[in-house]
Amino acid sequence: MSASQQQLPPFDLQAYISRYDPHSETHLQRLLFLAHRFHDEHQQQHHGGGGGGDDDPSSAAAAIARQAFELAVRRMKQSGNHRRYLEEYGAVDAPAASASPAAAEGGDVRNLELTGSPPSSRPRSHSHSNPSLHPHVVQRYLDYDPNFPRISKLDAASRLETMEARLATAQGHLMKESIRTALLALAEFHRERGELREAWRRVARSREYCANGRQHTQVCLLLVELSVDLREWSSVRDTISRAEHTATGDVEDVLFHQKLRAGRALAHLADGRYLEAARAFASVSPDLTNQFNAVISAEDLATYGSLLGLATLDRAALHELVIDGAFKGRLELVPAMREALRHYSRAEYGQCLALLQTGALRRDLLLDMHLHSHVPVLLDMIRDRCIVQYFRPYSSVSLHKMGTVFGCTVAEMEDVVAKLLMGNNGGGNDVDGMSLGEGARINALEKTLCVEGSKSVERKARRKARARAAKMGVQFSRNAEGMILRVACIENGIVIQSDKRPGWRGRSGRSRDGGRHGVSDRMMSPDGFESDESISDDAMDIDNHMVNPNEF
Repeated sequence: MSASQQQLPPFDLQAYISRYDPHSETHLQRLLFLAHRFHDEHQQQHHGGGGGGDDDPSSAAAAIARQAFELAVRRMKQSGNHRRYLEEYGAVDAPAASASPAAAEGGDVRNLELTGSPPSSRPRSHSHSNPSLHPHVVQRYLDYDPNFPRISKLDAASRLETMEARLATAQGHLMKESIRTALLALAEFHRERGELREAWRRVARSREYCANGRQHTQVCLLLVELSVDLREWSSVRDTISRAEHTATGDVEDVLFHQKLRAGRALAHLADGRYLEAARAFASVSPDLTNQFNAVISAEDLATYGSLLGLATLDRAALHELVIDGAFKGRLELVPAMREALRHYSRAEYGQCLALLQTGALRRDLLLDMHLHSHVPVLLDMIRDRCIVQYFRPYSSVSLHKMGTVFGCTVAEMEDVVAKLLMGNNGGGNDVDGMSLGEGARINALEKTLCVEGSKSVERKARRKARARAAKMGVQFSRNAEGMILRVACIENGIVIQSDKRPGWRGRSGRSRDGGRHGVSDRMMSPDGFESDESISDDAMDIDNHMVNPNEF
């Protein structure tokens, strides 16, 4: 670990996780995500620094990983989520468990109940993009409890049988409200056990039995929450679109549409549509704080909106939507992001990038479950935008100085600028304010970035206009000469006829084998003007005294 990372302030896990509803799935997912991230950091410390063994709990990262695992396991036991418990200890593969909840009820579960220890030698596929798919990590911090899966399974079977009987009774009596209540109770039961797809199916069925706007809004928000937990972003968009068209009238939740907007912004972020996500996050009302913390917290709204705004919005839109708009109040929740915005607003681009690319702010961004995979791309976009904004007032600037400002070497700065220049020529920079200009170019000898000024562009335009005017003058002169010659021939009774025999040129020619050429050698248009085809490229050359080639 580098010196700058060692000086980071300690991560407060309790303060971070308290932002979210303790009974929500996102609370458990974030705990497990943090546990695996800090475990990976602990592993990197020992592999990179040659410290103690992998099981050494003395480091701060290992302590946070242990604390996160303890909180996550406690939550699993409280809710009876033995399926996720078995996944973490390596009893079942997470993808198979998600596809078939019954997979968590047999096979390795029986082995766990008999032996009291999870299998540790089965080959598994590890995914670095999703740390929660590393099944054996928790064993290094907490011992496996063989009694919990067995007891939880029996209790869940009993509760499920009771709730299914209530649903059957309500369906037998055709009581819509009772059916809806029973379906929502079953959905909550499955959600607590980690069976999110079954919970989503139950909630979707309850929509048919809603009788008023309040019930419709409740069901829509539950579907959005479950779809986000499942990472089914197409379902999030479909649910929100349907809710906006159907949930009208007596909607009691005044923040209903703001919650939908926050869910749509998350879907845009997951799809990589950063500009739409930035505008959506910035447009969420400041009245929405922690009322939707089963999905997203107030701090998340501030962080996502600020970071995406820096990456995608031009200066005017950033001030209008983020810095000076209604979103401004949210920035008090994330002081580091507020400072980065302040530096950017003051054109202190080096300090802005230093806050984002190093220190606690970058660590917090990488520890966010929804944002971590987008952080490298977004930070590169912010760096490119800062470079463009820095260069805009100048016609020429030294790459050495730019490297000093942005904290990189000349070679690195040259590579970044070269990518931006390729983007100008169709490389894909379609975000406003991400272009260095058409005339920008790198002087590799002097290590400068320069662009043609407006005066130079005007001089080139004037030179082209003079060249076109001179060419038109030559054409006019030759057409006039041809017209005068034709009139003179008519006045003197000279008639130009077409050749009837090879080599015969009429009265105007001396001999049939090529003496003096007649006027018919020159192509004439029917109206007496010389056609453009008769003027060769050599004839259109313009003398140096007509256009000065040095004026550009």
